[in-house]
Amino acid sequence: MSKLYALPVRMTDSEPEQPDILHILSSLGISYEMQEHRAIFSEKDGAGVEITLPGTEVKNLFVRDKGGRYALVSMALHRRADLGKIARRLGTGRLSFCSADELWQLLHITPGSVSPLCVMFDTDCRVRLLFDKNLEGGRVIVHPLRNTASISISFDDLKRFVRRCGHEVLTADVYRDEAD
Repeated sequence: MSKLYALPVRMTDSEPEQPDILHILSSLGISYEMQEHRAIFSEKDGAGVEITLPGTEVKNLFVRDKGGRYALVSMALHRRADLGKIARRLGTGRLSFCSADELWQLLHITPGSVSPLCVMFDTDCRVRLLFDKNLEGGRVIVHPLRNTASISISFDDLKRFVRRCGHEVLTADVYRDEAD
């Protein structure tokens, strides 16, 4: 399998230069719709940004256990994650959130721009991907390796991209129960 990417170069005091993910998606026959917007660094930052693309807006949690096992969890934007459920599905110990340095070292992405698409940089497959099972059969809205735009792609195409990058696709109920 040939490489899909070139590793980004970390620039001083600026965003890293990223490969053209849109070209990569097109070369794989993956269609998308795109919307430019102001930079969004967190769910709170995005409160005033109206995304008009079709699909479920996704947030991504980069987590690890004490044993150094990493996972990227993609789920609906406005839901709360249940880290206990996630740990059980992954077969790991208690999970905590990763640092910006770990994010860069493993996925070559900066906070605010995290996307399931960044697994293309995890050539050693150290990061497992876990998707919200409710994303099945629909479209998802993710960042195209930068937080100043969003793209809508089918979840099936996203899974195909992830597998093309050598990663397994896991799905599960990742939400905290509403009563919690």
